[in-house]
Amino acid sequence: MRTVEGDISPAALGPTDSHDHFFFVSPLQPGDEMSDVERAVIEARTLSQAGVRTVVDWTPLGLGRSPEGLVQVAQASGLQVVGATGVHRHDHYGPGDPLREVPVEALARRFVADLTAPVAPSGVIKVGASYHRLQPLERTAFAAAAQAHQETGVPVCVHTEHGTMGLGIVEHLSALGVGPTAVVLAHLDRNPDAGEHAETAATGAWLQLDGPGRTKYWPDSTVLQLLSDLAGRGFSAQLLLGGDTGRSSMMRSYGGGPGMDYLFARFKPRLERELGTELSRAIFVDNPARAFSFQSAAGLRSEGPEAR
Repeated sequence: MRTVEGDISPAALGPTDSHDHFFFVSPLQPGDEMSDVERAVIEARTLSQAGVRTVVDWTPLGLGRSPEGLVQVAQASGLQVVGATGVHRHDHYGPGDPLREVPVEALARRFVADLTAPVAPSGVIKVGASYHRLQPLERTAFAAAAQAHQETGVPVCVHTEHGTMGLGIVEHLSALGVGPTAVVLAHLDRNPDAGEHAETAATGAWLQLDGPGRTKYWPDSTVLQLLSDLAGRGFSAQLLLGGDTGRSSMMRSYGGGPGMDYLFARFKPRLERELGTELSRAIFVDNPARAFSFQSAAGLRSEGPEAR
C-alpha cells in the first residue's frame, strides 16, 4: 500500500477515510476552490483528533492535485495520506485542456510515473464516468488506467455520476483487464438502490458511499439504511465510507461546513449506535486495508520507497 511518504503494510492503515480531498480546483466549481496548504493542515488535524489514521485523497491530474502539498499535510498532521493520479470525468476539463489530447499510451505512462515516483508517489488511480455513459476522454482514461493497473497492480477508483453505471463500469474495466476486486466505485449512495448495488457487489467490486453530512440532498438516515440493506445482503466486507469534502464551502477552515471530520466525529458514532461496532470496524479499518492494497507486488517493488 502506497502513501505519499512511502509504502506501508495494509495492517498499518488503521481507521480510514476512504475518499476525500485536501485540494481541488475545477471549472465546474467556481468559487469553491481548495488550494491552500495551511487550511488543508487545519482540516487534517481535525481528522486526526477524530480518530482517523489514513485518508485516501482522490484528486486527479489537472484539478489542483498537489503531491507535495499532501506530503506537507501528512507531516503536519501525523496522518497517512494516499494520493491519486488519474483523470476525472469529461466535464471537469475545459475545451482547451491539454489532457483532452493525450493518447492512451502516453497517459498510461504518466500514471505509472506518478505511481512509482521517488518523491510523493500516488497510491491509487482516479477515473470518472459521466451520467449513464462514458465520453471519449473517459474511455481514454479508463484504458490508460487499465494499462497502469496491469503493470503495477494499483487500485482503480471510479467516480460514478449520481451512482449510475456501477455494473457497467465494472464490466468495462474487466474487459480492459482490471479485475472487479481492484475497482472502487464512489458515490453509490446518490442512487440508494440496494438491489442494484448488490448486483454490482456480486462481481467482487468495492462499494464506496460518501453522502454523510449532505443534508440538503439526503439525510444521513438514507446512507445508514443503504449500508444496513447492503450488509444484510451479505456485502459488509465490500463497503467503504468517505467524506468527499471536495469544496471549500464544506471546509470549516474556509468558513464552510460540516468539515472534513464530520464522517468520523458525527456519522461514525451514529453508525455504531444503530448498526453496530462490528460493521463499523469492517467499513473503516478492515475493508480499506484490502481495497487500497496493490494486487501485484510488482507495483510495490518497482521504483517506490521501502515499505514501513
